[in-house]
Amino acid sequence: MTPTAQPPFHQTLRWLATHARFPAQRLPEKAELLVLIATAAATEESNAAGTPANAVLIKNKNFAAQIRNYTAMRRRVHITSDNSAKT
Repeated sequence: MTPTAQPPFHQTLRWLATHARFPAQRLPEKAELLVLIATAAATEESNAAGTPANAVLIKNKNFAAQIRNYTAMRRRVHITSDNSAKT
């Protein structure tokens, strides 16, 4: 993105004014809805740029610590157990 890039909403508004003669004329209702949904998706995508994909998944730090501890304990069990003994 260039430093002079405008937010998606401003880009959409400029596109509507240029190509659809907005606000004097409006697009059909469904077409307007599609344009606004695309604008909302682009805004959300630009806001999420730069954050890791899993940043939203772990909000509870206590739960994350419990899962790490559980995983570490399971690894230790698999390393120390002797599965060669027949029963």
